Amino acid sequence: MDDADREIESSPPMGRFWIGVVLGPLLSLIVFLVLSRHAVESETATALSFEGRVVASVAVLMAVLWITEAIPIPATSLIPVALFPLLTGGRISIRTAAAPYAHELIFLFLGGF
Repeated sequence: MDDADREIESSPPMGRFWIGVVLGPLLSLIVFLVLSRHAVESETATALSFEGRVVASVAVLMAVLWITEAIPIPATSLIPVALFPLLTGGRISIRTAAAPYAHELIFLFLGGF
């Protein structure tokens, strides 16, 4: 089996790809808007901050992309590094977003394989 055959076998069906590409951002936006509306209506301390709403919406986007495998899973895992600084206007820096990727426990897990 050559590389082209392996690539075709490992890619998701086009239906799942388009479901992930369309449904992921749509659900992410819905989560952000619902949490924003909840924050306006609720004046308690349980309302999420702007950064919290961004993190929740990016988590939903990543979950949809993981489930549908619209993009490769390793690429999906890097989405927070790219989107957090962009969506928060720099309130969450690239350094802050990338810090968990270099945590000592991650290296412990990698060393175990």
